[in-house]
Amino acid sequence: MNTISVIIIVKNGEDFIEKALKSAEWADEILVLDSGSSDKTINIAKKYTDKIHFSEIWPGFGKQRQDAQKLCSSRWIFMLDADEEISEELKNSIKKVIEKDDSIYMVNRLSKAFGYEVKHSGWYPDWICRLYPNRLTNYNDDLVHESLIIPNTFKPKKLEGNLYHETYKDMKDYYQKMSMYIDAWSTQNFQKKRGGNLIGFLRGLWAFVKMYIFQLGFLDKSVGLTLALLRFETTIMKYVDIKIKKANNKDS
Repeated sequence: MNTISVIIIVKNGEDFIEKALKSAEWADEILVLDSGSSDKTINIAKKYTDKIHFSEIWPGFGKQRQDAQKLCSSRWIFMLDADEEISEELKNSIKKVIEKDDSIYMVNRLSKAFGYEVKHSGWYPDWICRLYPNRLTNYNDDLVHESLIIPNTFKPKKLEGNLYHETYKDMKDYYQKMSMYIDAWSTQNFQKKRGGNLIGFLRGLWAFVKMYIFQLGFLDKSVGLTLALLRFETTIMKYVDIKIKKANNKDS
């Protein structure tokens, strides 16, 4: 049986998870792994699936995806973020290829930020591996920037159709997500990287130039400039947080 499970890991996703769930209704199974939502996320999810599980701790993105996959029984896995939506064209592409032999497939993610589609700035095209056979592989253990482990004998193939992604609705949404990301990134890297204001500033400046100039962020107009400035700020904060964690580690 060429069955497919769509996996969604989530916490407090009431503002966007319904789009993700609706776009996955065609799947044989929708599995939701919740990390302690205190909003209406679970009530919304119950309208679309009874395969809802709960995690008492947050082990990081990589391990959370691993844990969710262990709960699935389908031959194929499609990993869907709670703020994403499978387009009709992508759905049809997925349904075709799961009738074929085992392979790993990439999808092209088109993201929105603050209400605007971002087609430059290093955001698009954005090919990511999301469709794969359940028994073939899984995600690595990284807290952030987790990725699918690609066996040496497989070369990922591209699927037609976009995966729509609603990144940040407003600045409140941005800073809520970034605070979690900065903490996870610095926790993962504070033993391996130097921290501090100067290195943060220099890396942040390069991040701005790379995004706005070399990755053509200026073609995204005002949202491109906004994203580049935010990347500059966030990069500084990552390295400042490393410095803080190193200091706290010495004191403990």
